[in-house]
Amino acid sequence: MSVLTGQQERLRILWRLSWPAIIEQVLGTMVSYVDAAMVGVLGAVGSAAVSVNGPPIWLLNGILAGVGVGYSVQVSNAVGANAPQRVRKVIRQAFLAALICGLAACGLYEVLGGYLPRWLGAKPEVLPHAVHYIRIYCAAMPFNALLIVFAAVLRCMGNTKTPLLFNTAANLANMVLNFFLIYPTREWNGLTIPGAGWGVEGAAVATAASIVCAGVPAAIAAFRQGQYTTSLREGLQPDRMIIFRAVHLGFPSALERAVVNLGQIAMTGLVGHALTTAALAANNIATTAEGLCYLPAYGIGYAAIALVGQAVGAGSREDAKAYGDLTAILGSFLCLVTGTALFLFATPLASLFNSDAQVVAEAALALRVVAFAEPFFALSIILTSALRGADDVRFPMMVGLAGMWFIRVPLACLLVLRFSWGLAGVWFAMSMDLVLRGVLCALRWRKGKWVALSGLEG
Repeated sequence: MSVLTGQQERLRILWRLSWPAIIEQVLGTMVSYVDAAMVGVLGAVGSAAVSVNGPPIWLLNGILAGVGVGYSVQVSNAVGANAPQRVRKVIRQAFLAALICGLAACGLYEVLGGYLPRWLGAKPEVLPHAVHYIRIYCAAMPFNALLIVFAAVLRCMGNTKTPLLFNTAANLANMVLNFFLIYPTREWNGLTIPGAGWGVEGAAVATAASIVCAGVPAAIAAFRQGQYTTSLREGLQPDRMIIFRAVHLGFPSALERAVVNLGQIAMTGLVGHALTTAALAANNIATTAEGLCYLPAYGIGYAAIALVGQAVGAGSREDAKAYGDLTAILGSFLCLVTGTALFLFATPLASLFNSDAQVVAEAALALRVVAFAEPFFALSIILTSALRGADDVRFPMMVGLAGMWFIRVPLACLLVLRFSWGLAGVWFAMSMDLVLRGVLCALRWRKGKWVALSGLEG
């Protein structure tokens, strides 16, 4: 992409890349929403079986996202430098990495699947369903790796519409399969609607199948991307320089996500062990509902890493800074709007996913507690992406570690175990963590240390 000048043109490019990514995030979250709503009909046990598996799955997805960062940033730099041969080579290396990491993740969680829900505090009535859910879900992990890595690669090539199409197809497949796999055969207005009656396990099968539907096409699309079209026949011989660069870029991101998600596992364990099954179900409902609030930030963050990375590849400090500033302003404003809506409509939103009055009340309180932190969370999401695009990859890792393990975990334990705040204490501690991350990332971007790290100084 040529060096761009003028804020109006930058805004146009930013919006062109952002809106498909935002919609993609909404549709991707619909998988969780549909699972939560349909399983929620089964009661607190069903919701808790899905909830207890959330953090381990987020942990794997976070590590795979780090792999995506390692290769997609290299793609964006090569696109900005107008080096198509380099782009093609990185794409092939990304396929090799995704395949190896996806298979390793699948094998690990199939072994640990019988233990993780128990360690996280699943009650006896929840445990069998939770074990089945995580094992079925993680059988699709190699395809999930392809989806995560190549969706990131496509976005950094400037194509945010194709991942949107794949996620739309995946969501449609998930909803249809949920309808037939979760519930038993039933009568409706004189019609017999067939169903497998698999309950929680049916939701896992539907989600895994939807991942397969999106992961394979995402990889194919990246291999057939215009002037960057390549083929596995051109070789999968490991390239040490690309791999080392991917580790440099992706390892801090993967470690950050691992650290944060291990903290989320600790939080789920705290809720599961110290509170009730209803609180565990409410925690899952609130987590799912809150996800809608920060989706614009993730969509804009994808545009930020692509545009800042391409500007770095093109050697344009002006464009890199301008795109970081614009994405941060736009994302925090949108999340201020969604955070306000989250506070005002917390109870109706929570009631979409469960009919238990106690679960709904606890989930709604958690949503109101976290609503004010959403603009700060948006800043951390977007500026973390911008910093990574500018090769400042260690700072976000340190911020994630500090916020989770020095603020969220100890504060939540104190509020729940010492002051008996219940689920609200967990979510208040999370809010403090999100505010800290947003402030620190904003200060880091403003100080401009990333300029030297990206090679744009002078």
